[in-house]
Amino acid sequence: MWPALGVLIVLFGPQAVGNPPLWLGTVRFTAVNTISWIFITPSFAGLLLAQTRLSALARETTPAVEEGTAGGLVIELTWLRTVMLRFLITFATVITAGLLALGALRAALLASGTPVSHVPPLRLLTYGGLFTGVTALIFVPAYVAWQQRVFELRDALHPVPGDGRPAHDWFQAREEFDTLLAARSSAGSVFAAAFSVLAPFTASLVSALLTAG
Repeated sequence: MWPALGVLIVLFGPQAVGNPPLWLGTVRFTAVNTISWIFITPSFAGLLLAQTRLSALARETTPAVEEGTAGGLVIELTWLRTVMLRFLITFATVITAGLLALGALRAALLASGTPVSHVPPLRLLTYGGLFTGVTALIFVPAYVAWQQRVFELRDALHPVPGDGRPAHDWFQAREEFDTLLAARSSAGSVFAAAFSVLAPFTASLVSALLTAG
């Protein structure tokens, strides 16, 4: 997946026309990019591995409920949610910092006399949009799969009564299970996740606006 992402960056990423008039500009740009890729690789891989583990949990739910060992699944699902959010925040933070650094580089180029046409803001916006798409692509499917596993486990532990007339205790048990695993996201958690997903594009937009000229 990294080679495919690299091709997209080459095609849509920001590119300066000509030789940037900055001391060791190319070397510094390459070093910053390398460090950024090193930092985001664990988060990227972690989210992909979380999806793989969640797919495996789909086959373990029914046996665990039948054997009375569903407690382990509850613990693991809680842990998976925590690490997925940590991976998302780390990934988005590094990418956002990188895009802000690119905005600062563009400002330096413009201040040195480089024409705006040589460092167009559209490239910076496209770059931010690309990483926003990548962030959503690796996080949203993992989180949707996590919610599906939670609801499957809840339905297995507290199935709908055969007569179709659930008692008050049934509703309360299911609600407490959702609360335990935070299956129904609060407004705050939804906002935090959405902000992290949109952070790269927001950073590129801010950088483009601040260096408009």
